[in-house]
Amino acid sequence: MTLFRGLILGPALMLAAVPAGAQEDLRVEGDWAHSASGMTFPERLGNALRTRIHAYDAEQLDVSAGYSLRRGGELGFVTLYVYPATPDQDCAASFAEIERNVTQGNADVKLVAEDRWPSPSGRTPDVGYHARFTMKGVLDGREQPLTSESYLFCPAGGTWLVAARGSWSRAAKLESAFAELLHGLDWPLELDEAEESTGKN
Repeated sequence: MTLFRGLILGPALMLAAVPAGAQEDLRVEGDWAHSASGMTFPERLGNALRTRIHAYDAEQLDVSAGYSLRRGGELGFVTLYVYPATPDQDCAASFAEIERNVTQGNADVKLVAEDRWPSPSGRTPDVGYHARFTMKGVLDGREQPLTSESYLFCPAGGTWLVAARGSWSRAAKLESAFAELLHGLDWPLELDEAEESTGKN
């Protein structure tokens, strides 16, 4: 899933700072649980099939799961990330960094939508940040106009962060399929609520 590497900045994706020996693709069959956070990455999630789970550290705290997303003959690629927040995490600043990295790392990038999202269950408003871009890039082996979306969920006072990146041909309309994939995840309660006392959500 090299299409997504380096496009979201966070502990899980600052690959230059992580020794190569500490990173590995995990050999997994069936659903896989990130034991530290309680997040589960199913082998199949609706129309999406998991293609890879990658650990960025030996303790498997920073991890990502790649999915291929198909609907009506259209193909998209999605990567989900879960990783520990840094002390005094500011989610708005973290997402702004994500957006800057997307715009700097791709050609002909335009921000076409930006909004806040509730937690996946809808229990907590404005926990998530979302942006949609158009750009030119390589997808499925060829360069083409793309739609790309980024999400960052900052629950539980920033103990864990969950990020997501999806890309597909601009001719494909997979925005709703991507949102359904996120809603279809089995979110632990502690990842589905914001810490009201800190305001850093």
